[in-house]
Amino acid sequence: MERAENLLAEGRYQEAFRELVRHAEAPMPPHAALATLRLAEFYALYGESERENLEAALLRALELDPELGEDPLLRALSELAAAYRGEEPELFETEDPRAAYHLAQAALYAGWPREALLLLEGARGLPGFLAWRASDLKAKALEDLGQSREAFEAYQEAFFKATPEDRPFIALDAAGAALDAGMPEAAKEMLAAGGLPPEPDAEASWYYLTARAELALGNPRRALDALAEAERREAELGEPSYGVALLKGQALMELGRYREAREAFARALALAPLEERDYARHELAVALLEEGRLGEAERELKALFAEPAYPHRGAVAADLAELYYRLADLEATETWAKEAIRLGQAASGELFLGHVAYDRMQLEEALDHYRRAAELAPEGSREWLVAQQTAVEILAQLGYPDPEEVLRRARAALRYTPPSDDWASALRLYAERAEELRSGGRTLN
Repeated sequence: MERAENLLAEGRYQEAFRELVRHAEAPMPPHAALATLRLAEFYALYGESERENLEAALLRALELDPELGEDPLLRALSELAAAYRGEEPELFETEDPRAAYHLAQAALYAGWPREALLLLEGARGLPGFLAWRASDLKAKALEDLGQSREAFEAYQEAFFKATPEDRPFIALDAAGAALDAGMPEAAKEMLAAGGLPPEPDAEASWYYLTARAELALGNPRRALDALAEAERREAELGEPSYGVALLKGQALMELGRYREAREAFARALALAPLEERDYARHELAVALLEEGRLGEAERELKALFAEPAYPHRGAVAADLAELYYRLADLEATETWAKEAIRLGQAASGELFLGHVAYDRMQLEEALDHYRRAAELAPEGSREWLVAQQTAVEILAQLGYPDPEEVLRRARAALRYTPPSDDWASALRLYAERAEELRSGGRTLN
C-alpha cells in the first residue's frame, strides 16, 4: 500500500482511493483488513460528510480481522465516527501518531480544542498527507481558543507542508486568522501566495478576504473592487452572502457614500443569519444616522438598545448620544453619553460629555472630558482625533495655560488630520503660538 500513501502525499486522491480499494478487495483477509482500515482513514480526510463510509469500512476491517479491534488507529477512527454522530468520544493515550491525529480530530469536533492540542503533540512523524492536516487542525484549535496570531502561524506551517493543489484553500483560512489577529498585510501576502482557488465559491472567499485586508489597510476603493469580483462569483452561484454585503456597506461608509451603504446594509440584514441580525441592524442604523435620516435611525437604535442580549449596547448608547447631539438636545445627549460610559464605551461617552459642556461654555469641564476621551480612545481613531483637536482649541481659548500641552496635542492631532481639513491650518496656528509662548516663557491671561 506504499503506492497509495505516495499518491496521497502528492494530492492524487482519486488514484489513491482506487489503489486502496484494490488492496481492500484482495483475497488475503489480513492484508485486505489493513487496506480497509487505511480506506477508513481515507474517508476520515473528508470529515463528517463521509461518516457512513467511514463506519462501514471500520466494520468491514473488523470482520476481516477481529484482532484489529485493539489497533490504536481503528480505535481512534471509531472515536472520530462517534464524535461525528454527536456522541462524546473516549480519548485515550497512544504512541501511534496517526491514531493521535485522528483522536485530535475527534476532540476538536467535540468542542475540546485544548485536548486536541495535547493530542497533536504526540502526532509527530506523520506521513506527508497527514502532516499538513495536523498543522491545519492545530490552527483550527488555536482559533477556537481565540489565539488568532498563533493560529495564523500554524496555518502557515500547514501551507508550506501541503501540496500545491491544497495550498489555495489553506491560504484562505490563514488569511482569515491573520485578519482576526490584526495583520492585514500578512493576510494579503498569504492570499497572493496561495493564488486564486479553482472553485467559484472559494474564489468568492478569496476576493472577500482581499477586500477585508484592503479595508483594514485604509483602502476602501480597492476593497470595493475586490467585493465586486466576489459579488460576481456569488451571482454566478446564485448564493449572495451576508459577509460580502456587510463589508460592502462598511467600505462605502468609509467613503462617505451613506445612501449606498444603507442599501448594502439593508441587503446584509436580509441575508444575515439569526445570530448576526442585530449587528447588521446596528450597521444599518449608523448608516441612517450618517445619511441624516435621524428619525429612522432613532427608531432602530432604540429598538436595538431594548435588546438585552445584544452585546454592543454601549455602542448603541454612544450612537444615540451622537444622534441627540445632532438634534441639539443636550440633555438627551448627556443622558446617553453617561449610559455609554456605564456600558463600557467610555471614550465615546466622554467625548459627547465634552461636547455638551463646551456648548454650555463650561470650558474647564469640557477640557477634562476631552482629555479623558483622548486618553481612553485608540490613537488615530475618530474619538481620539476629535478629542485632541477640541482640547487644543479650548486650551487656546483659555489663554494657553500650558503651552507644552497645546504643542504636544496639536502635533499629535496633525499626524492624523488631512492637510486639506480646516483643522489642519488651525492646529498649525495653535502650535506656532504655543511654541512662541514656550520659547518666550510667557503665558496669556
